Amino acid sequence: MDSVTHGSVSVLIGLIFIQFYKDVPLILLILVIFVFGILIDYDHVFYYRKNYEKIKFWDIPSFIRLYFKTIDQRDKNINHSLLHEPFGVIIVSGLSYLIFGFTPYPELVILAISCYVSHFLIDLISGKMKPLSPFNNKITIDLHILPANSFTAATLSLVAFLIGLTIQLLIS
Repeated sequence: MDSVTHGSVSVLIGLIFIQFYKDVPLILLILVIFVFGILIDYDHVFYYRKNYEKIKFWDIPSFIRLYFKTIDQRDKNINHSLLHEPFGVIIVSGLSYLIFGFTPYPELVILAISCYVSHFLIDLISGKMKPLSPFNNKITIDLHILPANSFTAATLSLVAFLIGLTIQLLIS
């Protein structure tokens, strides 16, 4: 799924989160949303780097252009690392607890896991997944309920975000 959809869903989760945990600083909220909702897709760079060796690792704009150029291609090799599979959800959840569980804002564990799980679920319904990875890479699930570049889903989540933002502004 595209980063716009991941970002808008994560921001929507952040809006819901701040309704319950108002004391979390905005910069931490934005950072957690970005890292656990969007930046986790940066692992695709390693797969693109293997297939497009001419692009330098630090050339992020070229990787972004390549991402949007190849997004409609249904790769035989799934461009997911272990982090994008069900076992990765367990790993990231544990890491989230270790990172935020002992800070002044342990509730960020909830936000991090929520953003990451939403990222995982969006990827699950829009493409291929290896549910038993890394233990068995032969079994794949291809639900393909949404297209990989679903701007319809992005639009819906953006509308939900704007409605949530409007409600938040009216309440405040």
